[in-house]
Amino acid sequence: MTRTSRRAAVAALASTAMIGLAAALPQQAAAQPSPVPAFDFADCPAIPAGADPARWRCEVLVSSGTIKFGNRAEQDTGALRLTFAEGQLDGKFAQVFGALRAEPAPVPGGLLGVPGNHPLLRADLRIEYAGFADFLSDGDRMGVQHLKLRLLNGLVPDTCAIGDDTDPVVFRPVRTSGPDRISADPPVLGFTIEDTAFAVPAARGCGGLDRLVDRKFGLPSPAGANSMRLTTLVGLKSYTEL
Repeated sequence: MTRTSRRAAVAALASTAMIGLAAALPQQAAAQPSPVPAFDFADCPAIPAGADPARWRCEVLVSSGTIKFGNRAEQDTGALRLTFAEGQLDGKFAQVFGALRAEPAPVPGGLLGVPGNHPLLRADLRIEYAGFADFLSDGDRMGVQHLKLRLLNGLVPDTCAIGDDTDPVVFRPVRTSGPDRISADPPVLGFTIEDTAFAVPAARGCGGLDRLVDRKFGLPSPAGANSMRLTTLVGLKSYTEL
């Protein structure tokens, strides 16, 4: 869905507009530039009918980091790839969500606290989109994304998740470093973000094992007891290039 904003004076996207257009960044590169990944623009969404492609660009955010919630120790998030479009529509800022894709990350100790690679012992968490994202930012506050954590284990059905579209993890990232210009051609930016204020809801859809999952992860977990920290690289393409 396309959303327009009347706050154009403070508008900056969670990737680049939120940190300034690439052309407006300092001209020097980062002191120790990171390798530039091969960005995948396959999830770039269609822009609104009548929009000028020259005034729209697709942004791909490639992230990795850690998440901590409930009674769990900090663990890997798995690699994340978030894609969206942003531009001008009828003279106002607009955005279109593309996709969030993530690799499953292993849960230390599995679901039952018994290590092993058997499907009934091994457990993974995969971060998923939960129906809403707004990349409009204000200073270092970089919008909001609704997320859920899919639990993958042989004891629970595919519907098992921590949070859902009606009761998501509401991630409001704050930039903690950057932006750094990683590459001028192709344009790539880098920064770090975190949120330490979100709440994590109870599990649901776990085929009668919701309480087991809640005990395993210490859910629900109140705001302030959880954190997610990500290091992100952003690749950009104008819709005239796609």
